[in-house]
Amino acid sequence: MATCNGGRFLSEQLRSIANQVCLPAELIISDDASTDDTIEIAEEFLRSAPFPVKIIQNQQRLGYGNNFIGATKQATGCYIAYCDQDDIWLPDKLQSALEAIEESGADLYVHGAILVDAAGTATGVFTQGIRKRSLQKPLSLPPWGVFYGFSMVFRREIFYLIDADDRGGHTFEWVGSLSHDLWIYFIAASIGHVVVDPRPLVMYRRHDRNETPSLHGNFLRKISKYLGLAAHKNLRRDAIALHRSKILMNFFESSNSSRLRINAEKASQYWKAIAHFEAKRIEIYTQNGALTRLSLCLKLLWVGGYRSYQRGGLSWRLFVKDILFGVAKFRRPVVSS
Repeated sequence: MATCNGGRFLSEQLRSIANQVCLPAELIISDDASTDDTIEIAEEFLRSAPFPVKIIQNQQRLGYGNNFIGATKQATGCYIAYCDQDDIWLPDKLQSALEAIEESGADLYVHGAILVDAAGTATGVFTQGIRKRSLQKPLSLPPWGVFYGFSMVFRREIFYLIDADDRGGHTFEWVGSLSHDLWIYFIAASIGHVVVDPRPLVMYRRHDRNETPSLHGNFLRKISKYLGLAAHKNLRRDAIALHRSKILMNFFESSNSSRLRINAEKASQYWKAIAHFEAKRIEIYTQNGALTRLSLCLKLLWVGGYRSYQRGGLSWRLFVKDILFGVAKFRRPVVSS
């Protein structure tokens, strides 16, 4: 659990962890220089918790991603679950996750959520785009996909396959390193197996101080988000993809005895191709003439850049996105949509 001035909702979240059918082996609370009563609440919980609790206090603020990464390095159990400070876990969250991982042999399990407001009143559902429970093979999920950290339970071993300090830049934000959940997604989706489950196992609280972006927006924004990420010259996902190709190849060529190492060579080639496609997409968005932009988009289509994810491409959705926002300039492209 990463905390930062989370006293408003922290007690309720901690109670929900203590009420799990399958109790955690330990709880690591890493606090990012809070100035409210977060530490006091955590220490009070520590005294009565039915499992060991370790509290870490960062002297300087790290940001939510680095705070989670630091906390992950402190974990000792076989499985790790990321936990936000302001949600409410349903009692069978951990049990459901462990059963799914052990039955399937998966490396990562993700689930849906019930959306609630600051008062805890349900406002909707958040499936994360998951339609049905399934086991996803390596390289079958979107390369730039997202599963929120609060929904993740994963094998601790996958965190240590590649040094998280070398995880590269963020794929949605202008500055900073890749966040904790996007890092785990990258590793698991590239060389491991992922169980996706639409079941809502967490009450995901949305309020005025969330770190993550709003899930709402107007119709145009929702369509834009559904289609995928726009390319932008100031956020070089081609360079990020090349970096991923390199670290995966380094892992493949290492002496690591992990069962997943054999998948890394293919994944490295996959990300090398994604880098090429993303470089071509940037050209589409930066050329002045509409006919030139259209020609570049059609060339990328011809060489397979918009094939399905399972075939190593960016998908038809990004073809539509690039036609509308890159070629036709339907509106100024935004990085996070």
